[in-house]
Amino acid sequence: MMERTGILLGICLGLTSFSILQGSVFGAVLPSIVEEFGVDWSIIGVAMSVWTVISALSPMLFGRFVHRLYPMNSMALVMMMLSIPTILVAFVKDFFSLNVVKIVGSLAVPFSYPLAAKVVEMYVDSRKRGIATAIYNTGSMIGLALGYAVVALAGGYWKRSMITGGFLGVIYVPVAYILWKSLLESKVQRKPEWNDSQKRSHVSFKRVFSIILWLSFGHFSAVYTWNLMFNWLSTFLVREIQLGYSFIALVLGIMAVVSSVMEVFVGLWSDRVRGMRGRLIPLYTGLFPSAFLLILSTLSTNPLLTSILVGFSILFWRLSTPSFWAIFGDLIPQEHFEKASSIYVGAVLLSGIASSIMNGYIVSLTGSMKYAILLSAFILILSPIFFTVAGKVGTRISGAWIHL
Repeated sequence: MMERTGILLGICLGLTSFSILQGSVFGAVLPSIVEEFGVDWSIIGVAMSVWTVISALSPMLFGRFVHRLYPMNSMALVMMMLSIPTILVAFVKDFFSLNVVKIVGSLAVPFSYPLAAKVVEMYVDSRKRGIATAIYNTGSMIGLALGYAVVALAGGYWKRSMITGGFLGVIYVPVAYILWKSLLESKVQRKPEWNDSQKRSHVSFKRVFSIILWLSFGHFSAVYTWNLMFNWLSTFLVREIQLGYSFIALVLGIMAVVSSVMEVFVGLWSDRVRGMRGRLIPLYTGLFPSAFLLILSTLSTNPLLTSILVGFSILFWRLSTPSFWAIFGDLIPQEHFEKASSIYVGAVLLSGIASSIMNGYIVSLTGSMKYAILLSAFILILSPIFFTVAGKVGTRISGAWIHL
């Protein structure tokens, strides 16, 4: 059973890692793409916000179709829709064609993590869900590091990098199918659906909405900074600090290993402590230091020190990630989970829109990412505060179903 669960989590981790890789490669070579097409940074920011809007609309248009497919088929479809556009980016001839290809890929962006969560919910024991979530959640950091490693191995050539990144995503699909078909399909038993009326809270969505709102504020504030790290890190480290892709890939690779181990540890610790205390402490110990280190990075004039500060900022940010969905699961009744999760994920997509527009405008106006980083750091500080308010509101108005 442990072996099958490990394989299942490996497939989920591959899904999150290689899906993030597609965006990470693009973010890493973004300065080269901007130079290639000769567009202003503010235009790039607007374009990225449009892609994010498409991502936000995609679940409403295609969500029911994707989630009705057999889980492995859904994961394969999403990965192919992400990977093929990544390859095609290398062959576009103008900025308009680039937008068309990115829009197609954006349709699949919102589904990777919900699908991984769905597979875990269907096949993994609820007592191990915290550690399972922490494992597949490390894919965002692994994918980010892999993106820069791909660019470094491709010699910094953006077209070669996009083709390689997309090809790795395509390869994932048959490998995952082989693992799923040969080792999981006939052996893994799906858990029964949530149908015990005694476990349902029978609380109206209207009462739950205020909790969702505060949770979404916290999620928005946290992921706003991750969007900056994910999409604009290369602009700062390569364009302004003049660091090489190989050095960035090495630093991020080390950070990926360290943060993955620490995320799993935090997930285990949070499950054992349980309650709001176990969810909120990682948020404060992760996000506050992350914001402080980002502020310090803008004051440094030494490239090596700047990269170290940014690296540790990412590491501390990652420590908080197991709490994002764990606290959501603690506060939201099961019967409202689907609708509430759409709003919660919507906050992530909204943060991507806001981050793209603001960062593009600030870089275009000032010629530097430093002011965008400062803004992001101050927004990040608000995140654990919003999550704390959500916990207090949830405890006060919905203690009937929250077991602290």
